[in-house]
Amino acid sequence: MKFKTTNERREKVENWLHRHRDIINTHAIDREIGVAEGSIQKFLKYNRRINDQRIDALYLMIDRMNS
Repeated sequence: MKFKTTNERREKVENWLHRHRDIINTHAIDREIGVAEGSIQKFLKYNRRINDQRIDALYLMIDRMNS
């Protein structure tokens, strides 16, 4: 697997979250990646930026789901 830069990962993760916002359980994703409750919800609802560590964790989770 080719290593992606943080910006490429961010773009992929943010697009995936917006594309699947109607079918994902945001609280379950928060628990799965070990972040504070509401982190994903705040991004989707208030367009709050997700920090790089959470982007990396989300990227790995999405990659696991797609493989």
